[in-house]
Amino acid sequence: MQTNAGELLADRPEIRVVLLADGEALAATSVRLSSAAPPPPLHIHDRHADSFLVLGGALKLDLDGTEQLVEAASWIQVPHGIAHTFSASAGPEPALFVNLHTPSTGLGAYMRGLMAATSDDDRRRAWDDFDARPAAARSGADPAPAVVCRLGADEGEAITDRPGRRVTLLADTDELAVSESVYGPGERGPDLHVHRHHTDAWIVLDGTLTFTSRDGVTCTAGAGTLVVAPPNVAHGFANEGEAAARFLNIHTPSCRFGDYLRGQNPGFDQHDPPPDGGGDAAAILVRSLT
Repeated sequence: MQTNAGELLADRPEIRVVLLADGEALAATSVRLSSAAPPPPLHIHDRHADSFLVLGGALKLDLDGTEQLVEAASWIQVPHGIAHTFSASAGPEPALFVNLHTPSTGLGAYMRGLMAATSDDDRRRAWDDFDARPAAARSGADPAPAVVCRLGADEGEAITDRPGRRVTLLADTDELAVSESVYGPGERGPDLHVHRHHTDAWIVLDGTLTFTSRDGVTCTAGAGTLVVAPPNVAHGFANEGEAAARFLNIHTPSCRFGDYLRGQNPGFDQHDPPPDGGGDAAAILVRSLT
């Protein structure tokens, strides 16, 4: 488990894109976007969810023809089938965000083609090879299942709220479940375990989390770090620092993670490590967002 910065795909005045992860279940980019950058056309993903963690500036989000301003420290989750697009809000500050696609449906190849495009034909070819299709100004699909919520606020579903530990469920759809947690010093997540059928990921927002894998391999992830544990790779995590740690936890597909947090899903896809210890710890991906 070693931290690196991912794959730089574009670094221009109007846009900077780094590919952080490109697994089958989850792909993620880190983006700096100015208001001078043209927005993607209004589009629909038929087989995956499109989500955004807004870290700085603000995004103008269009859901099926209805615009809203989404400021920093917000989570956006657009399930499949909902027409949407986005752009940076006007102003001197660019929008800074992490964009997640779950499952990835080939996001890495799409973004490489799109960022290298020099003509409209190049851009069309990139779109044609990806799970995205143009939408009319209003597709008629109900945008209500989309989630837009502020972090650290009274939004989402409170699961745990006690001294030293707060867990809030932000969203739970088939494609992914996302929770925001605050762990005080010494708070621990589950013991070493594996997920057989889904990917587990974290974005550390404040403080540090220490991750443990098979054979005692550890990694300390500070604020601005993405950690991704693929299926069948043993992992556990805890706050071993001296300050509170705040982080997002992402399960994709969700496997009813929300019900698991509520104590209503005893069959959740979480298991003791197999006798051989599970997959190689090197498969756990650690990426800096900056």
